[in-house]
Amino acid sequence: MILFAIALSQELKILKEEFKNLKIRNIDFLLTWVWVLNTIYSIKDYISKNKKPDFIINIWVCGKINDCFLDFFQVYRIKNLANNKEIICPIYINFWNLKSIASSDKIITSFNELENESFVDMESAGIDFICDKEKIPYIIIKKPFDIVSKNSKKVDLKSLEDSLRWFNYLWLIREIENFISKNTKNNFDEGISNLKQKLKLTFSENELLKKYINKNIAFWSPEENIFKNLDLLNKKEILDLIKK
Repeated sequence: MILFAIALSQELKILKEEFKNLKIRNIDFLLTWVWVLNTIYSIKDYISKNKKPDFIINIWVCGKINDCFLDFFQVYRIKNLANNKEIICPIYINFWNLKSIASSDKIITSFNELENESFVDMESAGIDFICDKEKIPYIIIKKPFDIVSKNSKKVDLKSLEDSLRWFNYLWLIREIENFISKNTKNNFDEGISNLKQKLKLTFSENELLKKYINKNIAFWSPEENIFKNLDLLNKKEILDLIKK
């Protein structure tokens, strides 16, 4: 499952509208609200109540130092303004325009507070922290929106919503699905091997088992749940199930 971690309700609204049209399953949305600690708490709380996501996407607007024509970018480095530490983000997917960003616990209203960074948000340091602790791959994608100034506390919500449309969400999801698929193949092979050995399956029985599991994965059944359920059955029960 892919989880979108969204800081603003306006961003969440647009995302849900876009994905309703795309009809992509196996994704979920979480409103974290702004602020690093809110981000950490919200995702930790989500994980405690739900299945841990396979991938987290933090997406959208950030502040910028001036008018720029950069449509969106992927964060590869975070300057945490709270402790002046540098965070290098793992690049699980090299999606587009790798840039550095400052992450702040407060609204920034002056260029001088940015430590020579061109962009700033209030959640990226929290995303990296919780994902690192929970061992969840992630990507941070930002849309430069409002210019850092004394007016940073007054965001034009209509303009914000309009700025989030027309993004190729399908492309992003497909790239992430490919990443997840490549990195879960070993788990799949190990699960098949364990069942084959435990149940002493023949070659043809093993091939039927693979087809059954792949069919369930294709219909978005969590892989670990499939193996967990099969592990509770004896050989006859499994063979009756996969031959249906």
